[in-house]
Amino acid sequence: MPERLRTVAPAKVNLTLEVLGPRGDGYHELASVMQTLALADEVEVVLDGDGPGIEVAGPCSTGVPADGSNLAWRAAEALAHRMARGTEGLRIRITKRIPPAGGLGGGASDAAAVLRLLGEAWGASPDDLIAAACEVGSDEAFLLVGGTALVTGRGERVEPLPPLREHGVVLLLPREHLEAKTGRMFAALAPGPYDDGARTAALAARLPCALRSADLYNRFEDVARALVPGLAEEWRQAEEATGEPLRLAGAGPTLFWIGPPETAPAVAARLKAAGFGDRVAETRTAGAPWRP
Repeated sequence: MPERLRTVAPAKVNLTLEVLGPRGDGYHELASVMQTLALADEVEVVLDGDGPGIEVAGPCSTGVPADGSNLAWRAAEALAHRMARGTEGLRIRITKRIPPAGGLGGGASDAAAVLRLLGEAWGASPDDLIAAACEVGSDEAFLLVGGTALVTGRGERVEPLPPLREHGVVLLLPREHLEAKTGRMFAALAPGPYDDGARTAALAARLPCALRSADLYNRFEDVARALVPGLAEEWRQAEEATGEPLRLAGAGPTLFWIGPPETAPAVAARLKAAGFGDRVAETRTAGAPWRP
């Protein structure tokens, strides 16, 4: 029987996201406090199966590629190359519960989940996993670890922080799948001004703590309001309906509220009553059950 390995791939939000400036390698220097959520995809890796491939299903699978362009498959190939392994009998199955291209890191988390599973099966070192993760993208290194972490560089430097106390999280999901979103967001930042990392350092120093609105920051918020059709008006309506500040998740366009767990159901209910309906999802922060 083929060996089957399973895990979850959690969504993430950036509690802070500062862009410090462009790098010589084409990326940008970042400073961020990142946090995983209980909302998660399910990932299965089948070793020595009946042929290579990737399958994608689930309520949020629309628009997610089921071929070699999927980040999870690219991660498998990157690690296989580093370890001189083949992918001939490898199959990946993903049940998508994280909306794609919304700033919640679903594709990157699927990739990180595959790396964790294959790393255990193949005896990969932490350095192998980090190197493969960075070949795929910038969020994958954090999602190898999860929980609460300070992320710097282009995303490859991950320092676990004291876990954030449990918070409720309410997500306002995008109306539609957006293509090439992150590249457009970064391009719109040029030529600055850029951030200095102070907001991220301040929150990292306070943890663990109950979050305050002043703790949260995302450099892309004004850019997203300008670039994503209809987002600025929806954002205004959502904050008016809830009486609460909503923030941008990653490079967006998902918006999120974070606060006391007992308050989350009321925030979600007010959004639904305001007409946002099935685009509202309630979840919570989640710790890190793994290490690379």
